[in-house]
Amino acid sequence: MEHLPIELRRAIIRHVDIPSLKSLRLTSKAWGALGEEYLISSVFTSLPHRPDLARLQALSQHPSFKHRIRSLILNHGEVNEYHARHNTYFLQYMREPESRLEAQTSAWGIYAHLKESKELYLPKSYETETLRGIFGRLPNLRSIEVTLISCPFEEGHPELLKDIWKIPSSRLLPRVATTERFTNILAAVCSNMSTIRLQSLAHDRLPFEFFAQKAILNSLLSTAFQSLTILKLAIDYSNMPNNLHAPQAFQNLSHCLRSATSLQRLDLAFEGRRKIDISPLLCSFKEAGHIFSSLSDLTLKGIIGTEVELGGFLTAQTGLKVLQLGGLGVRAPHQPSNGGVHLKRGSFRGLFGRLRAELGLVELRIQGDLVGEESGERWVLDHVELEEKLREFIVRLYFRTITTAFAVLFRLATSIYETLGSTSHSKGSNSQCILYSIFVNVNITNNSVKCEAIPA
Repeated sequence: MEHLPIELRRAIIRHVDIPSLKSLRLTSKAWGALGEEYLISSVFTSLPHRPDLARLQALSQHPSFKHRIRSLILNHGEVNEYHARHNTYFLQYMREPESRLEAQTSAWGIYAHLKESKELYLPKSYETETLRGIFGRLPNLRSIEVTLISCPFEEGHPELLKDIWKIPSSRLLPRVATTERFTNILAAVCSNMSTIRLQSLAHDRLPFEFFAQKAILNSLLSTAFQSLTILKLAIDYSNMPNNLHAPQAFQNLSHCLRSATSLQRLDLAFEGRRKIDISPLLCSFKEAGHIFSSLSDLTLKGIIGTEVELGGFLTAQTGLKVLQLGGLGVRAPHQPSNGGVHLKRGSFRGLFGRLRAELGLVELRIQGDLVGEESGERWVLDHVELEEKLREFIVRLYFRTITTAFAVLFRLATSIYETLGSTSHSKGSNSQCILYSIFVNVNITNNSVKCEAIPA
């Protein structure tokens, strides 16, 4: 096998697992040298209950392995024990009491050990000096993703823990700690701008108050956005304390986004108990005259705006090719999507028409709960739909409405007939029973269906 072409040997190595690769490297020096670079994946994933950052630190000091790391996925997921223990009951209430108790005891026993490890490793892992040293030794680092939504449990952990995690209330959001960790991560990136060139940054549950920090600190952190081509932020908005400093936070968020001058893809989502009005953010872009000149892919979720403001911002991005309005939101598996877009004024019909006319869009996608408060439009879409197919969806919905109306009116006519018939028979009258024929006048417009009963 040592005489095979190097391309073929590389293909063999790529198809074997790590234990087999280690055995293969022991067969000869040639296989050992060739297989070394495949021992470490280009994507490094850390979990809160493992000493992964210490392992990353060791890899960053290795002369060969430090060049392999291109992407970091930092899982900070923690369990909200109060809600998780209550959710356990709803997941298992159909099981026999004995088996239910056994499964719960086993799952929570394993979780106790994981929690102990998490409390040991997670708080100490994201100190600024430690991260600064690690990032400075990873010259090919291009992507950082922080997640509090992805499941932190591994393959061998109880299925009950994984099922509990699927329920949003089971996931803990330590707002202060999450803000501090992300601040430390970006500060470490900013300290190594001469070494690394970060292209992708993502956070799937960032507290809104992160952007309410001091302006000097925000200005420093915004330098980490300068080289980004992909930015994905899901911002968790809480009425308290976020209502107190929303104007400052929106200004700082705008500053960070405007710093990403090379941005090609932007996913911006707001999550909370209600949709968030992003008018201050859109106004700040307009006042600064800022246009994302390289932006080709944009997703907006969980927001409130107006047809004029939202349309003005979107049509200014002349290079936009793919646009998605709305998403799944934060929901349990059995719940409908709630990450859509609401319009305070105007209509989606007008917005979509303007976007189609003024932008060369390849795809206009929609998902979630879309509500036009003034126009009366409303859709709840659990799956991503193309805008041009929305009319077909509306027509199907309208015909279901018409069918239901016909069924109700038929039952009404039958009831009237039976009532009049029984009355005439009870009186012994030979008079002919009167039957009212009911016709339906159906008027389909762009946004509504009107069914009108007409007695004949």
